[in-house]
Amino acid sequence: MTFVVNINKTVLRGETTLALLKQIFDKRSDKSYDWAFATNQSSINPDHIIASYKKRWRIETSFRVQDEACIMSKSKDVSIRFFYFAYEQVLQLLWVVLYKNEVSFKVFMLDMYEECTSAI
Repeated sequence: MTFVVNINKTVLRGETTLALLKQIFDKRSDKSYDWAFATNQSSINPDHIIASYKKRWRIETSFRVQDEACIMSKSKDVSIRFFYFAYEQVLQLLWVVLYKNEVSFKVFMLDMYEECTSAI
C-alpha cells in the first residue's frame, strides 16, 4: 500500500506493508490469536514479527506512561516549571534505581499516589 501525506505544503511519500497472521498460538495464554501489523519494512520474518512488535509495543507504552507522569502547569514562572520538571525526574530516577526490576513505572506511580493519599 502506498500513501501520500501533505504537511505544510510538503508532500511525503511512503509505502506500508500489511502483515495479516491468522490463528497464531500463544503458549502463555494457551489461546490462538489473529494479528495485523503495518510496517515500512520491505521483508517480514513471520517467526520474529510478533515478538519484536510486542517488545516495541511495551516500549511505546512505557514512554506514554512516563510522559503522563509529568506534572502539568500553566504557570509562566520558570522556577515553578523547573521545580515540577526536576520533581518528575527524581520520581523517574527513584523508579529506575530502586524498583525498575520489580514493577512498571505506572505501578510505581500508582503506589506512590496511594502512599501519599493514605498519609493524609
